[in-house]
Amino acid sequence: MNATTTLSSTELHRTWVAIERNGGGFCERLARAWFHADDRNKARLDIAFEHLLTEFGPGSIYYVNRPL
Repeated sequence: MNATTTLSSTELHRTWVAIERNGGGFCERLARAWFHADDRNKARLDIAFEHLLTEFGPGSIYYVNRPL
């Protein structure tokens, strides 16, 4: 799965919230960086940590599909 091209912007945001809440200290800080990043740097983080998008994204037990 190429999560960076298949997830909508809402799904990406919800996935990074799941990463922040459930991924441990490093993931929490990484997600905070994603929330503060501009679009270019968000894309870089999405590519570099695509395995986290797969692990915490839609279909995972961590993903919350409701308004945050």
